[in-house]
Amino acid sequence: MRKIIFILIDGLADIATKNTPLRLASKIFLDSLKGRIHLSYIYPLKKEYWPKGGNYSVSGLANFHLLGYKLKIKQFKRGPYEAIGSNIKFKNGWLAFRVNFATVDEKSYVIDRRAGRNIYGLEKLTKEINSIKFKIPFELYHIAGHRGVLIFKTKLSENISENDPYKTNLRIKKIKPSKKDYLSKKTAELINNFLEIAYEKIKISKINLERQKRNILPANYLLIREPGNKILKLKNFFRKYSFKNGLIIATNGVDKGTCLSVGFKKYDLNYPNSIINELNNLTKAIFNLGDKYQLLYCHLKKADELSHDKNFNGKKEFFEKFDDFLKKIFAKFKNDIFVITGDHITNTQSGEHMFGPVPLIIINSNLINKPKEISEIEAIKLGEYFKNTNDLWKFLKQNVS
Repeated sequence: MRKIIFILIDGLADIATKNTPLRLASKIFLDSLKGRIHLSYIYPLKKEYWPKGGNYSVSGLANFHLLGYKLKIKQFKRGPYEAIGSNIKFKNGWLAFRVNFATVDEKSYVIDRRAGRNIYGLEKLTKEINSIKFKIPFELYHIAGHRGVLIFKTKLSENISENDPYKTNLRIKKIKPSKKDYLSKKTAELINNFLEIAYEKIKISKINLERQKRNILPANYLLIREPGNKILKLKNFFRKYSFKNGLIIATNGVDKGTCLSVGFKKYDLNYPNSIINELNNLTKAIFNLGDKYQLLYCHLKKADELSHDKNFNGKKEFFEKFDDFLKKIFAKFKNDIFVITGDHITNTQSGEHMFGPVPLIIINSNLINKPKEISEIEAIKLGEYFKNTNDLWKFLKQNVS
């Protein structure tokens, strides 16, 4: 059975200029496949779906659109998908948040939204917070890196704001109701109270004192985002496009969660500590499971992290290591279809998500245009072949039928 290996590189693209990490990276193997490649571009999110503040967090919504589900901005609440994508029990009605362990000063100004990307002691801090006796049942989970999930296990409103200012040197925001009903007001009041209690507990934690002694930023505040209290009921992906079966291969998080919600099986990748570690983990998964599924949907995170950290050379290195990875995978699955794309631009100059086109690379299909190079500029030059992702999935299904 011919299969599709779909590789979603989070934050793959930069703004299309002569000097992007993708364009400048040495891609010897990928360049050798030009005679089998169709290069174009797609908009994972069309302009009308791009949220205000979408330079902050669009991955979950973009992934749904890549899968062919045109959700409106107000429909998608990331928290619950972050939970189920991290193997955390969630019930509709509970309130789930995406969380960053962060560093703030004594006046509640954000010093670092990711606590230095250092995980030292975060598991212990999580246990300390979970020991709090609060008015309603809750649980905080440390899922990977600086990230977590916070769930309040009772009926609460999702119609509240976030406390994350999304930039350093700005003050933490108060949670406010976005609707005037009693439950929304009560929910905002409860969450503000919880955050104050959690801050008072962990700012004096021995763990944070140890972090500071080690010259690590303290993880003394919880930035909470994208509250949601339900998983949407959507048509099963495999009935929608008539694929036999499929597997999402990803670390904990929203990309896995969105795929699980529409019928994918899952394979959990360990959170990687390096580019090589991430690519080796994915290689093992594909080699072990590649012959059991018609669609392997693979998510890679490191390029996005490097972009957020404005690490141009690191992102360039990612693509060079990715080229080595692709060579290994292709040697075993050389007759299958490979798709490589991204969910959004993450600009290495600004460190932020940006609206714009993302390269779409298809290898071994019956559609070939032999690009001169693999880059954002060349993708734009060759044009937008698929007007929407529904057309893309229908095309891919025809090529494996």
